[in-house]
Order: sequence, then C-alpha cells, then structure tokens
Amino acid sequence: MRAREIHTCIRCRESKRQCDKLKPFCSRCLRAGASCSYESASTSSEPRYGSRQALSKTYTDSSSTSSQLSIADLAALPALAIESQTTQTTNGNRARVIRRRERATLSCTRCHRLKVKCDKKLPCDRCTRSDYDDTCNYTHKPEQSYRTKGSSLPFAPAEDEPEEIVVTWFLRRRGSSHWKALLLKLESLPLPEPSIFLMAVREHSEGDCGTDLILDGNYPFGSSEVFSYASLESIHALIRSSESMAQTYVDNYFRLYQVVYPILDIDVFQEEYSKFRQDPLTKLDLRWLAQLLLVLGLGAFAEDRDEQNAASFFYAGEACLARTPYMFRPTMRSLRTLCLMVVAKQVANATCWSLDACWNILGVIIRIAAMMGLHDDSAPIINCSNPSKECRSRRALWSIIVYLDIHVSLINGQPSLLPLQTLTPPTTDYFLLDLEDCWVTLLPESFPLILQFVSRTNSSDEELTYEEVLQYNAAIREFMQRLASAKGSPILRLSLDIFFRRVLMTLHWQKALHENAPLEYPTSYWSSLECSLAMLVHHRELSEEHNLPQNIDLIGRPFMLDFYSGAITSCLHLLRDDTPLSAPTPSDSVVPPRQTILDTLMSCHNLFARERQKSVCFRSGFQLLTAILAIIPGIDKTLLQQQLPHEADLASKPNPAYRTNCREHFTGISPSFHA
Repeated sequence: MRAREIHTCIRCRESKRQCDKLKPFCSRCLRAGASCSYESASTSSEPRYGSRQALSKTYTDSSSTSSQLSIADLAALPALAIESQTTQTTNGNRARVIRRRERATLSCTRCHRLKVKCDKKLPCDRCTRSDYDDTCNYTHKPEQSYRTKGSSLPFAPAEDEPEEIVVTWFLRRRGSSHWKALLLKLESLPLPEPSIFLMAVREHSEGDCGTDLILDGNYPFGSSEVFSYASLESIHALIRSSESMAQTYVDNYFRLYQVVYPILDIDVFQEEYSKFRQDPLTKLDLRWLAQLLLVLGLGAFAEDRDEQNAASFFYAGEACLARTPYMFRPTMRSLRTLCLMVVAKQVANATCWSLDACWNILGVIIRIAAMMGLHDDSAPIINCSNPSKECRSRRALWSIIVYLDIHVSLINGQPSLLPLQTLTPPTTDYFLLDLEDCWVTLLPESFPLILQFVSRTNSSDEELTYEEVLQYNAAIREFMQRLASAKGSPILRLSLDIFFRRVLMTLHWQKALHENAPLEYPTSYWSSLECSLAMLVHHRELSEEHNLPQNIDLIGRPFMLDFYSGAITSCLHLLRDDTPLSAPTPSDSVVPPRQTILDTLMSCHNLFARERQKSVCFRSGFQLLTAILAIIPGIDKTLLQQQLPHEADLASKPNPAYRTNCREHFTGISPSFHA
C-alpha cells in the first residue's frame, strides 16, 4: 500500500496545526520567526490529485517570490498579520487573497493539543486529574481565577441524599452542652405540636448546605482550591494584586484578632514583614509566608467583608503550609499558622458544619503541640537567644490551643481530646498585672477545672451532683473576679466573659431546668438565667455598640451558637409553669424584671434576623427561635407574625413518615438530660 504523503512542515505537523505549505517559510513559521523545514520525501513527491497540481504551482510561484527576500526582510514582516500571503492564479491575470482567521488560544497547551475543553484555570482541572498539573501552561498569561461562594466540590456525593446527611448530623452523639439538648427539654414542656421544628429540619434538608461554606468544608486539610496556588509565582501575584491594601489588612488583623487570640509574636512578625516588603522576591520560609497570607486574609475580611478576596489568601496560605513538613517536623511557625486557620474557619464559617470540622482540626493541632512539648515548661529550648521569652511565648500559644479546644467542645457537644495530665500549671510564677497576661497566668489555672466537668458532661451519662456543681461554680466565679480586677483591652475582657459565662451555662443547665429548680437548686436556677441573659447583652454589645472598634462584630462570629444557646435558655426559663422570678434571688446574681428580659430577647431576635439569609444554618435557627418566642406570654405577636411560617407550607412533606422521623431526630439525646 502506498504510504501517505506528507506536505506540511515539520513544526506545524508536530503542533498539529494547519500548514499552507509555502516555501521556504510557511505563514505560521514566518509569523513566529521560527525555522521552517520540510522532509525531503514530501518535497520531491508528486501530488496524488489533479486539483493539487494547480495549488502546487501556486505555492511554487509564491515560494520563488519569497525566496528573493532576505532574512532581514522576513524579520521585518508583521508577526501577527491577519491577511495571508497573496498568491497568483495559474493564468496570471488576477490575484486571489486567502484570508484566515487567527483565533487566540485560551486553553492550556495540553488541552489544546488534545482538542478537549479546558476550564482555563492554572492548573486546569483536566491536567490536575491526569497528574499533569506541574506541566500545565498557557501560551498567554492566564487570568487570575477567583473562587465563587461555596465550595467547588459538591457538598455531598451524588449518591448521598441531602436529607440523609442532615438526619445523620442530628442523630450524632452529643453531650448536654450542645443546644440540641435544650430543644429536647423544650419538647418535654406542654407545648403545641412543634410543626415549626419539622419545617426547619425540612428546609435544612432541601436547602443547599454547601452555600454555608465560604471556605471549603475540608479546609485546611485538602481543599480543592489550593491547586490554583501550586506555584510560588501565583502566590506572589496574589500578594502583588493587594499591595496597596496590604498594610491596612495587617493593621486590621492586629486591631481585632490579635487582641482576642494573641497567636503571633508581634515583634518577630513585624520584623519579617518589613524585610518582605523591601524585597518580596527574597527566598522566605514558607511557614512564615503562610502566616502572612492568613493575616492578610483575616484583615481583608475585616476591611470590606469580601469573601472571595479573603478566601484567596486563606487557600494560598494552605498551599504554602502543605509544602512544609508540618506533620512530622513541626515548628512554632507552622503551629501558629494552623491556629490562624482555625480562627479563619470560625470567622468565615460560623455554622454547625464548620464548627464540627474545627473540632477535628483542633485534634490534630493538639497532637502536634504535644509532639513539640508545648504543654511541658521543662521541655528543652534550642537555638533561642532569649529562653525566658520563648518559654512564655510557648506557654501562651498552648493556652490559646486549649482555649479553642474547650470552646469548640462546648459548642458542638463533643468531648475534649485533651488529656488532663497535659494541663499542668506553669512552673514559672507569673503575676496577672494586665489582662493580656491571663494566657500565662489565670487561664492555665482554670483550664484543668473547666475541662474536668466539661468532659464529664459531654462524654458520659453521669450527672453532676448539686454539691459538685456548687464547688465548680465557686471556683469559676473566683477566676472571673480576678479577671474583672485586671486592666486591659475591653475586647479581650468581653470575649473572656462570654467564654466563662458559656462555661457556667453548661455547668448549671441540668440542675436549672428541673421542674422544682427554683427551690431545690436555686443557685443553678438563677445562675443559668443570669448567664444566658449576659450572653444576650454581649451579643447586642458586639453588634450595636458604637463605642467599640469598627467591625467588632467579627469577634462575635465564633460565639454565634453560644448566643443562640443563651437565647433558648432564656426562653426555657420564661416558659415554666411557675413564675420564673418568684423564688428568692441569691446575693451573687443580678436578674432584671421579666419585661426587661422580654425586651432583651426581642432585641437579640432582631440581630439573628440580620444573619438569617447568610446560611441555611442561621435561617433554620432563626425560625426555631421565632417559634419559641411566639408561645411566650408577654411577647408582642405582631412583631413575630411576619417571621412565622404558614401552616399551608407544611403540606409538602418529603414522605409520609417524615413527621415521625424528625421528632426522633430531636429526641436522640442522652437520657441523663431528662428531668
């Protein structure tokens, strides 16, 4: 069989491009300024079809014309000419102009060569799935791809039903510190048929839970968006794009987050940041670069609430950390970066799903910190010019990790992963001169006591005795009084008071909600009501207080579910058969009149109304709170009427057994919480 004749030049054939076969230079090679050569067999062979003989003569005539041009003349020709060469027809009487459209190649080189669709990312998804992400490149400068709200990966695989996923979450084993235990107590009261709860669960099942997540659900361990920052060039390009606002972002971070979570060493970070701004291309430690990106992301979110811009910095920080051996050779920088990632996840995604993920992330952080010996003051410190300062810095970082872990355990009702033997008091004597010193003085003293009863509350069915509750209550209130006497930042004082109030609420819940609690357990009864109201007041202060710094409401983001638990607890006190304020008030409690409590609840209800459109989680919680407020005597029903669902909406249920199943979701709590 006769071999197929090849007429194209070698360069066009290798790139699989159309060649016009002009000699000595085809049009493509001429425009690219590349050498153009043909195989000898193709130049000497005759065309198979008669129609090509005329074209061959045309190319020959054109070749003789172009061969008279020098190399300098060829180089002077325009590189991006739209018109092709003008060729003569065989009779020589008229010229024929062949116009070919030159389209820009937007796909990556591999997708263009394979003639497949490309998403034009760097690297593109097709190259990433085929393990060609390192060689994915473009002939032009690709545009920076920004992440849209919601994870690029689906919230659940296609084979999983959303209703089944949410039901599994509701049936997850949780201790009595979780707000779901309060809903169980609410159902034990003589209330009408709770159709609002069924509708709320249905909405959560039918809603797109993935829209709750500004960050990827698996952040910071395996986010899909980190592939966009696989190269250092893309990370530097991201930093250069915000160069004019970088200092503002850093200032925002230190003004808001560093005060509440002093994770960074300010002097060291500022020194490194000054060097980076002078010469950004200097080879830096990727651990520090990851810190910088997290700081920029948190500061950018505080500046204009731009979720896409902040998420880009967060993912770039994850990409930097992923290229370091932080799992088996951790350093203080990598540990600080991981703590910043937990703060970013709580600030950006203050939803139930995200806070459950934070509990898993903190488990990894605790083990890395224990590997480094942060819990042991006697651990050796090497390569340090100031061992005393380094020891204090390590103790403060360990206290922040323990603080985050206990707080997340209180929110999601899961047991803490901290062994009690790791919470040893500091061997060095520190004095609480300023409130900022609490991370190395008072808080390490309080953590063993708090963790002891929180672990018992969330991991066992054993209920604390009233004598034990009184002992824990006295010790915790002593810590609160010591904090109140120290001078310091009002933001830090506010956040610590929220933390300790949440601890007291968890301590007193079981006793305070008994039927005869005002007489049998008066301390628990009044402490629970007092702390829940204090949580509502703090919520209002963080949202409406004009004397506090700008964007201070971001500090309240990690406490959203704490505020929600405080609102439900206050409602439960007002829904009792007996008069909630009839019992004598202990001397250490300050409880306002009933109407003041109702006004405070309505004020916080309006604050929750602002957040209800931001996620399915917040909207479901808001509807639950609206339904509870509607059955409290003394509440103005006209203010809540527009928020209540219509009974006609309940006609469209997913299946006949849905009503019964949903009731079981709310009753799957530990039986120890029952009165």
